Parts: sequence; structure tokens; C-alpha cells
Amino acid sequence: MRERHNFDRRTNVLKSDEAKKKYYLVYEGEKTEEIYFDEIISSREKIGINPLIELVPVLRSYSEKNWSNPKKILDRVLKNLRESKTKEISYETLLNWIMEYLEDEKILTSGRKQAESVWDTLIWICKEKLHVDLENTTDDIEETCKKIAAYLGEFTNIENIIDDVPKIIKNRAITYEENFDKICFIIDRDRHSFVSHQENNQYKYVLDKCSEYNFGFFISNPCFEFWLLLHFDEVMQLDENKLLENPKETSKRRYTEHNLRKLLPGYSKSSYNVKSLMEKIDTAIANEKRFCEDDHGLEHCLGSKIGLLIEELRQ
Repeated sequence: MRERHNFDRRTNVLKSDEAKKKYYLVYEGEKTEEIYFDEIISSREKIGINPLIELVPVLRSYSEKNWSNPKKILDRVLKNLRESKTKEISYETLLNWIMEYLEDEKILTSGRKQAESVWDTLIWICKEKLHVDLENTTDDIEETCKKIAAYLGEFTNIENIIDDVPKIIKNRAITYEENFDKICFIIDRDRHSFVSHQENNQYKYVLDKCSEYNFGFFISNPCFEFWLLLHFDEVMQLDENKLLENPKETSKRRYTEHNLRKLLPGYSKSSYNVKSLMEKIDTAIANEKRFCEDDHGLEHCLGSKIGLLIEELRQ
């Protein structure tokens, strides 16, 4: 996990000595939620977001792409925060930093297969040349990174990145300030990947950890698309049981998405008219209150907490 830095960093607000509080947005999905909250950031003044709050999207590292399990994502955030605090970085984290650098600098230019090949080579270097597992840690980050960079130049066509090691390791960690900033998990109640039963109650685990660390737990049941549906009063006319169970309506789409496309023409998970939804945020917040907004209740009941997040950001 890493911060996305294309928005303003922590600064003092004009005519004030009060620092901005960072709200880190950790998404379960990689597209739909990101599109929505990017527009929240762009339209923050119009929406009424508190100027003393800075919204910081958290991006997946290379090895975390395609993750969808909230417990797994939470555990990785906790690991990254622990590493930032102790300055002992796992080899997996360091390899992710190298991959991020290669992507940011446009050194990886041949698509997914090239990236997979480089990642596999990095793992091979750790195991065969450095004789470490990815879970092992190093406290000499710069020297370790130089060794890996040298081997990478030897065994691939990627050259001359040793001099860029300071750039590779700079500003990669989450700059979270405990007891000041807030990490917000924006997740779905997907019963297939987010299991909840006696032998493995991931829902309770995530909820308890969020309470322990004062993280924000902003869940939608059954999915984030239900929150998008709440922007339309027509949601009150839909079958609540079907909304909760979210069965397939077609071979490609489930009930929530099928009905959202009727109200938001052209909607897809990776592209939709998000600007039109900004005009309806107050409608969504009001409609959300007609459904469940309780952490424990949302384990089994139809509802969302995204509206509560928006209200918090306005305070």
C-alpha cells in the first residue's frame, strides 16, 4: 500500500497554524470507489468538505493488485504502518517499491508480461542471490536496495538504477500520524470473499481491528453500487430482499448494477458519469438513513456508511 501523491501534501491552511488532518482512503475495489472519491476530492469545496481535511487515496502495490478481501487488505495496512514505525522493511515491501519506481518512471513499457517477468526476477534474486524470504526484513534499506538493483541490471535489460536508489525508497511509506490522521476502509459486504462464520469470522476481525486502531469502517451491504443507487429516490421502489441478496439479473450483471444502469445510463465499474452524482449527494445521505448504518447490523442488513463518512468530512 502507498499514498497517491498527486493531490496536495500536508500543509498549513492559509491564515491558520492548524495542520490538515489526513483521511487515508483504502478501497476494496480498484476502480468504482476510486472514480467516486476522486470526484469528491475535485469537488470538495462545492460539496462542503472541511478545508482542514486532506483526502489521500491509498494505492495497491504490485503484489496486492486484484486483492478484494477486506481482512487481507487490513492486515497489509497494519504491516505497512508497523514497518514505517520500526524502519524494518520486509523484502516484499522493498520489491514493491522497486516495481512502483519502474512503473512511475515508465521503465516498464511492454505491458503486463514484462512486469510479471521483472517481478519474478526480483523474487528469484531474493531467494537465490540474497537467500531471504519475502517475509524477512532489513533495517539497511538503502544497501539492500542497491544489491537488488545491481542484480536486476545483471539479469534483465533494466540498467543504471543503482544511482536512483534514494529515489526508489523516498516517500514510499504511508505518512500516517497516529492519534491525528484517520485511515478509512471503504469496503463491500461480499459474503463470498468477506466470510463470516464461527470458524472464520472475518467481519468481526476487521470490525474489532478498526475499533482497536481507531480506523474508519465504512461498509456497504451488499456493495458500493448500493451507495450509488442511494443517489436516486427510485431506490425506495426496488425490492429490498433482492438488493440485499444481489442475485444475477443477467449473465454479466447483478441486481444492484442492473438497476443502477437504468438510473445512471452508461454505467460500468470502471467508467460512469460521476459528476452527475455530486449533485445528488444530499439525496444519497438522506436515503442512506432509511437503511442500516450500524456497524454490527451491516453484517446482515441492507445499508451503507458512506453517507456518514461524507458527513464526517464536512464537519
